[in-house]
Amino acid sequence: MKIQLDWLKEYVDFDVSAEKMGHLLTMAGLEIEARETVELADGTPVDVLELNVTPNRGYCLSYFGVAREVAALIDKPCTFPEPETELEKVWGPTRVEDGFTVENRAPALCSRYSGMVIEDVKPGPSPKWLVDRLTAIGLRPVNNIVDVTNFVLMEYGQPLHAFDRDLLDESRIIVRHAGKGELFTSLDGTELKLGEEALVIADAGKPVALAGIMGGTNSQVTESTRHVVLESACFDPVTVRKGAKKYGLRTDSSMRFERGVDIEGVIGAQARAALLIQKLAGGKIRKGRVDVYPSPVSLQSATLRISRLNQVLGCSLSAEQIEDYLLRLGMNVSGLDGGETFCVEVPSFRPAVKREIDLIEEVVRLHGFDKIKVTSPAVRISPVRFTPRQSAVRKVKDILSHLGYFEILTYSFIDPESAVQFQSALAEEEMETVSLSNPISSDMGVMRPSLVPGLIQSAVRNLSRGQKQVKIFELGHIFLCGRQGKRVEKIAFAGLAAGVYESSVWKTTGKSYDYYDLKGILDSVAAQFKLELTEQIAFGRPYMLRGKSVELSVGGSVCGYFGELSPGVIRQYELPKCSVVFELDFDRMIDALSGPVRFAALPKCPETYRDISILIDKVVSSGEVSDRISQAGAPLLKRVELYDHFDSKKIQEGKKSLTYALTFQSADKTLTDEEVNPIFEKIVKTLSSQLGATLRS
Repeated sequence: MKIQLDWLKEYVDFDVSAEKMGHLLTMAGLEIEARETVELADGTPVDVLELNVTPNRGYCLSYFGVAREVAALIDKPCTFPEPETELEKVWGPTRVEDGFTVENRAPALCSRYSGMVIEDVKPGPSPKWLVDRLTAIGLRPVNNIVDVTNFVLMEYGQPLHAFDRDLLDESRIIVRHAGKGELFTSLDGTELKLGEEALVIADAGKPVALAGIMGGTNSQVTESTRHVVLESACFDPVTVRKGAKKYGLRTDSSMRFERGVDIEGVIGAQARAALLIQKLAGGKIRKGRVDVYPSPVSLQSATLRISRLNQVLGCSLSAEQIEDYLLRLGMNVSGLDGGETFCVEVPSFRPAVKREIDLIEEVVRLHGFDKIKVTSPAVRISPVRFTPRQSAVRKVKDILSHLGYFEILTYSFIDPESAVQFQSALAEEEMETVSLSNPISSDMGVMRPSLVPGLIQSAVRNLSRGQKQVKIFELGHIFLCGRQGKRVEKIAFAGLAAGVYESSVWKTTGKSYDYYDLKGILDSVAAQFKLELTEQIAFGRPYMLRGKSVELSVGGSVCGYFGELSPGVIRQYELPKCSVVFELDFDRMIDALSGPVRFAALPKCPETYRDISILIDKVVSSGEVSDRISQAGAPLLKRVELYDHFDSKKIQEGKKSLTYALTFQSADKTLTDEEVNPIFEKIVKTLSSQLGATLRS
């Protein structure tokens, strides 16, 4: 919107430079995009400001709107013409309804339509003052009638249109929807095929204007025009916006209708234009107007709390200051609740002001944004507290990530075959899978009973793309259906390692990940959570390799399993020969967590060490040996660590050599050999009698 300052001074008296006026308007929410000096035809320079008007300030797409803003900012009155009173003095005796009719068939899209008739006009060039006003803001003069409609458009912000009455069939105006494929040629020569959603102004037989956007060539005012129908209306903003975008006709009229025009200003702008046309082009104005206004709009009102305003702005404005600002903006203010709450009646030219926060914005614009002090918000910051489950989830993810495993997230839906294959993963009883009634696709038709299928699919994708090793984990929900159709949802925690070791000086190059790599991961998790995971021979999971897979228990209840995948699964998915997985019932792990860990004082007395190397049958697990040693050496035996496992042809057939480091300690005194030796002998006898072990010489 371009504003010529000399033109603006006709409505509000100000003695402010163009630069200062630009700053004043910018601080009030009307950003100045450009300031220029334009030379008129006679060489006179004039200052012009170009405003960037936001969608909620459509009223500032007019000189009246900007004049109201300036008057409010500098606290001066503004003066506008009153054409209605003058119009009644000059119109002729013939009534407008004689031979002219208006029919509104779309009242929801055209809330008001007013038509006037001016007869015996003489189109011609506009006077210098009008040409100067239009050219200064970049508009091209056409003739005195069209120029008047453009002048009033800029002055009031109300689009107008002049039709040649003699080109209107039956002198009728009909506001209606366009017919499907109806043809229309706009004033700029664009030929359009309209759709049924378009709103048109038509005569008895054809469309003569695209409502709120542009008139047509079949009814335009030319030098031969003698009788004019002057239109002023209020159209639905959404309909105008859609029509302008669809047909590529962006005009000054459409831009104003899109932002909403003052429905009460329709007849005022029309009266102003009619008087100017009569003054510049002669003619007689018929008495009255056809004003189709089926549902008059009442003024909006909103309440404004003084305490709320000061709370939002962070200031302390008084009731008198607030009332003064609102009155300057043309709003009617009345007090409620002892002056603590205002009831504000909003003028019709401000349709976007509807809520309390809108009124607060209006007050602060006039008060000045630069007068609001910058302060920090006075709020209490509460520490983030995690539940035991949330803390456990974070800790598990950190442990696995630090050990080189990558977290993955997979769909909760898998194919039916995989669901059946892995449904025994964490099932406590005979349970079925949960099928979807409307799956995304055929291979995602069942809720997963295990996280392992997702891990396998992810591993296959990565290995097929050249990865040499895959170490991944996931923490997510699994779903099963128990007896009597009861649905069971659990949180599971699973991991997979496949492929060969990455290059490292600590590991043998080319060796595959195995059972013990995964056992180390689980030991780390158990140690961090202070859980004791016990192992036992696993049965009932056909996808795991028997003899190289175990069940895990915590607190006497089975909570998961780990080990190698069976050769059948390896072949089915084309995985590396040794692929190891684990899967834990995370809910059961959380339930088994002990209370808060308490600090224990460090022992004052030193430790005493012994090594024991035994020969034992290969079928006996090292874990069982460790348990028997701990039981026999209690309470002074504090740690049992296996640090050597030897199996060779040099050893008796069917036997293996295990070497343990034993740590003894007392809280009261330093242990002597005389005190440790009997315990050591007891350990040797226990291993011999219970497991058939012998000391290795």
